[in-house]
Amino acid sequence: MIELPALEYHLAHGCNLSCQQCSHYSNHHLAGAMPTVEQADTDHSKWSHRLKPRRFALLGGEPLLNPNVIQHIQLARQHWAGSKLMLVTNGFFLHRYPELPAVLLETDCRLEVSQHGTHDEYVKRFREVEQFVWRWREQHPGIQIKIRKSHRGWMRQYNIQNGKPVPFDSKPAAAYRVCMQRTCTQLFRSMLFKCPALAYFSQLESKLKLHDLPQWQLFRDYQACPPAASSDEVRQFLQTKSIPQCGLCPSRRTKFVHPNPLQRSALR
Repeated sequence: MIELPALEYHLAHGCNLSCQQCSHYSNHHLAGAMPTVEQADTDHSKWSHRLKPRRFALLGGEPLLNPNVIQHIQLARQHWAGSKLMLVTNGFFLHRYPELPAVLLETDCRLEVSQHGTHDEYVKRFREVEQFVWRWREQHPGIQIKIRKSHRGWMRQYNIQNGKPVPFDSKPAAAYRVCMQRTCTQLFRSMLFKCPALAYFSQLESKLKLHDLPQWQLFRDYQACPPAASSDEVRQFLQTKSIPQCGLCPSRRTKFVHPNPLQRSALR
């Protein structure tokens, strides 16, 4: 088995929030069908006998938009028995799944609820989410729940020119050193991608019509690691640190405070 720090899997590409500079581009409400349980089974099966991630995360987008989230959690536990399993959500749809606490306990899956801002309107809504999950904690002893203060590490992922995202021009090694997605390997379409920015770029390009921007060419040229790769090739893929594509990301952590994530607004 090949060990790696983490592996992440999208249950949905879209999101009910609009957090600008999202590293998964979820604020752009990307198109793309949510994986069915059957598709996920195929994706996991291609790798679960070869990889041993310390943690396996189901996320998005907003994973609770996927109506089969319960089955996806159970399936992930079957495939990734030796990994710490987690469900990462913004929490706004937890009330739709009253059976979720029992499933989290049954599968030893931690619930991570991300706070995505400090705007007054959003904070008021998020406090309701916090109160909801704390009730779950009281009602279900042993349940693992963590509130992520995700907004504290929010940083600019790309620049905006003429209303469209454009990449940075950085030295790859410098960008890799400050990257917050260094260990966020993505399992997408049965292939491994180094990070979410690369995994979901083709959807971003299609949605925002970025085909005429040559600055993104390195992302277009990126080759994901396929299931047919040899063990040596997989190890090399996972052990390689900076790659040319890293140069399209920032080499400095520029703090970014996005507008109210409850409302869509012009890119900035």
